[in-house]
Amino acid sequence: MDKLELFFFKRYLKAPKRNFFRFTFVFMVMGIVLSVGILSAGLNLFQGYESNLKSLLLDSFAHISIQSSYGELISEDELATIQKRLAKRGEIVSAIPSMEHPLMAQKGDKIRAITLRAYDFSQEFPYQKYIQDAKGELQSGEVIVGHYLAEELGLGIGDSIELNYPRFDRITPLGIHTAQNKYKIADLYRSGYYESDRSLVISTLKDARALLFLPEGYSRIELRLKDADKAGSFARAYSEVLGHDYIAIPWNLYAESLLRLVAMEKWLIFIVFSFLVLIAGINVISAVSTIIIDKRSEIAVLKSLGASPRSIKRLFAFRVGTVAILSVLIGQAFGALLSWFVEKQSFYSLKGDVYFIDTLGAKITFPNLTVVFLVASFLIFLCVMLPLRQIEKMQIIELIRHKR
Repeated sequence: MDKLELFFFKRYLKAPKRNFFRFTFVFMVMGIVLSVGILSAGLNLFQGYESNLKSLLLDSFAHISIQSSYGELISEDELATIQKRLAKRGEIVSAIPSMEHPLMAQKGDKIRAITLRAYDFSQEFPYQKYIQDAKGELQSGEVIVGHYLAEELGLGIGDSIELNYPRFDRITPLGIHTAQNKYKIADLYRSGYYESDRSLVISTLKDARALLFLPEGYSRIELRLKDADKAGSFARAYSEVLGHDYIAIPWNLYAESLLRLVAMEKWLIFIVFSFLVLIAGINVISAVSTIIIDKRSEIAVLKSLGASPRSIKRLFAFRVGTVAILSVLIGQAFGALLSWFVEKQSFYSLKGDVYFIDTLGAKITFPNLTVVFLVASFLIFLCVMLPLRQIEKMQIIELIRHKR
């Protein structure tokens, strides 16, 4: 900015009411603030949704599952061997043996497909924080039921639920033999991840083995890591350490496609909402065009003094650009406030059967703020420079004649 540009720029700043508080300027600022606020809020909410979904997935499933390559149970001796081989791996937080099997849950004429998970409750239980009314160690004959499953079956704590295991290895002329047993609901499980809350039943290992007619052993070993994002590379390393008899399955093998879909939707929403900023740019074009018309006499004087069209355009660009940049920053602050309001409100919640989770959340990150600021500033800059091109076509004699 040269001395002439700096002189006029200071002059504009010293008279804000005359230069900045016009209707066209105010309307332009409001359009930028609203469009950038909606863009920022949409990105913050989708970032929060993505983070919450990933967090719940990591909390609801093992980071890595160690299973037999042949679909057999892991015996106590094999469990001790695996734990010994992995004992020196500092990234492992816990290694918990468990059993998992698909079953049917029934209450009267209501039947639902469920997943049975069984643990040794005398040791560590990985989902303790999601138990609503934890009363200590789960006893034989008791189960923990996902709260959505309990609602669908019309059950609550203290009621009985019937678990059925269709035995396809015992098909008779009368049909498939089904093993079944009733259990008391000791607690409800609520993680916030809909699929688990709607299908999970947790029992003791003793009850699971009795219902499934299985001997001593485990179907898998659940590993939890300090850094779950590196589960894929760790799983490959564990497979080499344990040999061909076992496979290590990372959590992202099942969930990575879902998270990629959510990330793609987030940036698609960002692109769509960016058009709001472009629409607000129409107000910018209108405001700049109005300023040029109002300041024709000043443009004539500047050109008479020898100012180049480029210098005059820069002067107007600095004037409007300063207000536009401040409007973008205010819009981002407004977006953060809007995100906070949506997160804290209680009159609307997500439908778990559609969005996988039932809680709204917002997360503000520096990369997202930077992307919003750069994209919004670039679009508005284009809208500022577009009408300034007409300054080059203005002739001094025509400007003076029009002024008279």
